[in-house]
Parts: sequence; C-alpha cells; structure tokens
Amino acid sequence: MCKTDQLIEYITSDIISYIMEDTKLPLPEAMQRLYTSQTYAKLNDIETGLYREGSPYVYDIFKSEKANGKIIQEEI
Repeated sequence: MCKTDQLIEYITSDIISYIMEDTKLPLPEAMQRLYTSQTYAKLNDIETGLYREGSPYVYDIFKSEKANGKIIQEEI
C-alpha cells in the first residue's frame, strides 16, 4: 500500500468515526453515507489533493455536502 492510499484510508476511517459519533448511526450506515458521497469521490481522486488535508477539514466538507446537497466551496 502506497503512502497516498494509507492517508486516504486513515481519513476515511476518521470520518466514519465522526459520522457515527455525531449521528449515532451504526457502522454500516455511516460507511454507506460516506462511500456514496461526492466528498469520498474527491478524497479518492488524487488530482484534488484532498487526501493531503486533515480529517476534520475533510469532514467539514462532507457535512457541508450533506447540508447543501452538493459540495460547495466556501470563500474566505
């Protein structure tokens, strides 16, 4: 497993834990929510570089996607 794959796996694991913690969903449902999201697709797309960000940052993107129905890049 290359370093990029490891980083993606660590972030994925963290986000699933965050989802379970925040929503009280069981593991299979939390996994389903993440794996079917645009955020997860972007995380696995090496071109985006999202795998280089921290888990809390990626989770914020996931929460924003769920709240808005799509990924919205918020301006500073």
